[in-house]
Amino acid sequence: MTTSLKRYFLLAFILVGLMPVNTNAQAPEPSSTFPPAYYTLNSDTARMLFLMNAISDSLNSGQLNLVYNMAKAGVSLAEKNNVDTMKGIFYFDVAKAFSYRFDKPDSAIFYYKKVLPYFPGKMNYYNLTSVREIMERFVQAGKKDSVFAYLDSLHERIDTMELTNPRRYGISSVMAGVYQYYGMFRTAIALFENSIDGLRKAGHPREVGLPMANLAELYDESEDDINAVRYAREALAYLAGNNMPFMGTSSNLATYYTNLNLIDSAIYFNKLSDSVARLINNPEQEHVRNQFNYINILCNGKKYSEAKKTLALVKPWVDKSGDQSDLVTYLMSYASIDTGLHRWAPAADTLRHALTIAKETGQEVYIVMVMQQLAAVNAQLKNFRDAYYYQQQYMEHKDSLTSEETKSRLADFEAMNKTRQKEQHITLLQKDNDIKNLQLKNSRQENVLYLGGFTFLLAATGIVFYQRNRRLKIQAQKTKAELQMQVFRSQMNPHFIFNSLNGIENFILQNDKRQASEYLNKFASLIRIILSNSRKEGVAFTDDMETLQLYIDLELLRFNNKFCYVKNIDPALMEFDYRVPPLLIQPFVENAIVHGFAYSKRKDLRLLVTARLDDDYIIYKIEDNGVGRTAAADYEAKIKSKHTSLGLQITSERINVFNEQHNAKSMLTVEDLYDLNGQPTGTCITVKVKII
Repeated sequence: MTTSLKRYFLLAFILVGLMPVNTNAQAPEPSSTFPPAYYTLNSDTARMLFLMNAISDSLNSGQLNLVYNMAKAGVSLAEKNNVDTMKGIFYFDVAKAFSYRFDKPDSAIFYYKKVLPYFPGKMNYYNLTSVREIMERFVQAGKKDSVFAYLDSLHERIDTMELTNPRRYGISSVMAGVYQYYGMFRTAIALFENSIDGLRKAGHPREVGLPMANLAELYDESEDDINAVRYAREALAYLAGNNMPFMGTSSNLATYYTNLNLIDSAIYFNKLSDSVARLINNPEQEHVRNQFNYINILCNGKKYSEAKKTLALVKPWVDKSGDQSDLVTYLMSYASIDTGLHRWAPAADTLRHALTIAKETGQEVYIVMVMQQLAAVNAQLKNFRDAYYYQQQYMEHKDSLTSEETKSRLADFEAMNKTRQKEQHITLLQKDNDIKNLQLKNSRQENVLYLGGFTFLLAATGIVFYQRNRRLKIQAQKTKAELQMQVFRSQMNPHFIFNSLNGIENFILQNDKRQASEYLNKFASLIRIILSNSRKEGVAFTDDMETLQLYIDLELLRFNNKFCYVKNIDPALMEFDYRVPPLLIQPFVENAIVHGFAYSKRKDLRLLVTARLDDDYIIYKIEDNGVGRTAAADYEAKIKSKHTSLGLQITSERINVFNEQHNAKSMLTVEDLYDLNGQPTGTCITVKVKII
């Protein structure tokens, strides 16, 4: 059976980040500096965006050293500007860093829980990932009851996901890894089967590497190392790259080959795992888990003296990590060396210590392995009563893990996998035959086509004249609609620019040079985007949301951070290049700020923008907790404002023309919000627009 740590395969994806911590979450201060480009930026928004991208690049390349200082600076900027969404994201990065950079599960859990209030939607990417990571860190901390509480929460969430959503199967694979860790093999196999089969049916075959690597571990723990090697090597092809799952799978392959006594292959894959660990700066893998593999290889070759020296180098790293599974593995390795040297009594003492720890942390697989060794060692000591007891316990626990039903499930999966491969091969052959039959049929029909061609041309001539007139009419209508849309966009841009210039003028009149300069820089960026998009019918959804963010940043400066901005974006919208009319919802956001917040004396003003995918449409919601439309109109009447906003009228007309142009059913609804006493509590605007 494998003794490599299983938590690497509890990862559906790898993200890392860090910030300063409090009493229970102390981390060492790295000495690394930021990339030089950071110091050339002039605004906090630009710095935060730069840090987010830089952290993402660091994670993608597996280089974790720079993440701490960048996330630390990001949190400070988010708190300074009171940007809640960014706070949540950087807290998320903090937790990731404690998980994978500093290996502190309790601190990681603390910060993951802080993320949840900023992203309350249960299907939100940050919420769902945080819950999954909290579960994994409880596994690492040995808190089984908490683990299963979060497992239940994840079960409820994946049951509501679409069958074609790859995240459903990524989460299933993670949950299967947890069940596997606690020896619940039948449940683990069912979830792995579901993940692999679901990903293939959903059109994501390249994402089966992680569940397949876990399945290899199940074969190993069922004492079938030949199939363990086969599935692990297939998984490597999907996981190819310098990343943690690839590193962990390579390490496990070294264990499987050692069990098969194929030492050259074991050494090769252990060195491969070492090289990736160095590239992605993962000292725990290089100095702990891969060293355990090397010790097993040395013991297999009866090189006990060298194995003992290597184990002595591992001990400080095991103490530093505090990982209980590492400690059990260390004790088992120590006992293996003593056993090889026929030092039976010390080996028995060490194994009893390992068994105590394994039972306390619920590591069922390790319990079985230790009991098997205790039975053999006590037999050598002629303690036959103890040997019999441990043998009986070993058989009972082993039967619960590798029962006939478990092996049957694995056999069923093996048969299903082979059947699917054969079906794919048969399908390809059938397609090849269909092509040949079609070619033969086409050859026979050529003569018939020549005879019918002349008749067809006669009929087609009349149709062409009809279609030509109809096409010209449609083209004229389309041209008219496009011209109308261009007129509306040309009205929109001056309206938008005029309001921004008013904000700059206010800072200049107040003699606030720093704010005026910052506002001008952001305004210049915004103008460039507006000019670029002014002639475009559609822009990428992600680009449009970034433009909206820039506008809101300007308004936050203008109103001295009087309100906070929260956005909740459907992750599905970020995965593809969906296109929407530019700045469609900006006037509603502006209306909420200028009319809803400007007259309010509340301290907790909040602007919430949500966007979700609904078939071929995107549904936006712009909700504020300002004074409401009626009160805003009263305030403006009192101050006798002569300003008439064209933004809402223009946007409404844009939607009407857009519907005509694209045969769409886009719509706009406005809802006044009230509390239980009938007092106004803000406005909610819903915009449904078809994706271009």
